[in-house]
Amino acid sequence: MGERGPKPQFINVACPNKDCKLYGLTDQGNVIGNGTYISRGEKTRRYLCHHCGKAFCDHTDTFYHDLRKDEHTIDLALKMSMKGMSIEAIADVLEVQSASVKRWLARAAEQCDKVNDNMMKNVEVSRIEMDELWVIIQKKEFLE
Repeated sequence: MGERGPKPQFINVACPNKDCKLYGLTDQGNVIGNGTYISRGEKTRRYLCHHCGKAFCDHTDTFYHDLRKDEHTIDLALKMSMKGMSIEAIADVLEVQSASVKRWLARAAEQCDKVNDNMMKNVEVSRIEMDELWVIIQKKEFLE
């Protein structure tokens, strides 16, 4: 048998535990691999923070965390909703419960609000002005 080589260093992974002193910091040497598992048909890596002891995975703190359906189906449901399909029609086409589609849409809206709050810091415009700006941007994209 040959040598196994050095263990991979997870320098681009940060601890998601807000109580950890190394929260959000990468390249600190505190995160190690903690195995893999199959979730929704894809391999997902688990990690462990040596500083606080928290175990987490690739999907932790993402939109897809703790969802059972595959990402492609969820993305398709969101696209169908943006095209104007009703929740019941989406559920019928994708053969899922309408409650699941409602939950995905609510989660997507919540995620959009978080992104909006992070991206729009220190911008002095009202909500109405921001909505108008997005309409202008969408029209420009449509014309191009």
